[in-house]
Amino acid sequence: ARDLVAKRVNAVAAPMRAGLHVSAKGKGGGKRAGQQSGRPGGQPSMEQYMPPIDPDNEQFVIYVRSVKGFKSWYPLNVVTGGSTANTLVKGLGSDMSKELALSSLRNNIGQAIYKDIIQLEEMCRRMPMLKAAKELEFGFMVLDKADPKSMFKPPGDLVYVIPPEEETRMPAQKAAEGFKNAADSVKKMLGVSEKI
Repeated sequence: ARDLVAKRVNAVAAPMRAGLHVSAKGKGGGKRAGQQSGRPGGQPSMEQYMPPIDPDNEQFVIYVRSVKGFKSWYPLNVVTGGSTANTLVKGLGSDMSKELALSSLRNNIGQAIYKDIIQLEEMCRRMPMLKAAKELEFGFMVLDKADPKSMFKPPGDLVYVIPPEEETRMPAQKAAEGFKNAADSVKKMLGVSEKI
């Protein structure tokens, strides 16, 4: 009797569903509304994330990775430098000025990163591959304008690691901090207290 009821329900429902076409693919294989990608799984293409190329100024890809574990660099952002950055990048090609140019680039880019480190680390923690990372490390690479897609799989020897924040401070910053610490020490020795 149940089979007879099921056949009747299917016989009645079948004409109503005649215009409906349902197809299913494997997990995540279909295109979702609004996606225009022809890639498997509806994934966006790399071109979507490519920065506009600046023909006049050097550009730097900022990377992040976990200090421990899998040592793969993940691109975060692309920043564009100015005339000073152009000069420093040219200095990377010379044996005489490479260390000075690299040090200056590391310090300047490091200062920019450490200025917003809390927000940056929060953003990085949302990346699935870095959720479990206890400690993050940042680096940068000069964008290859002839092959900008190479930013997604950078050669490890072309990514320069940004040192810890205290190592990126400029000499003037270090001198100012030293002067302030010395002044504070003198105040303590003299028993002078600041009133708030």
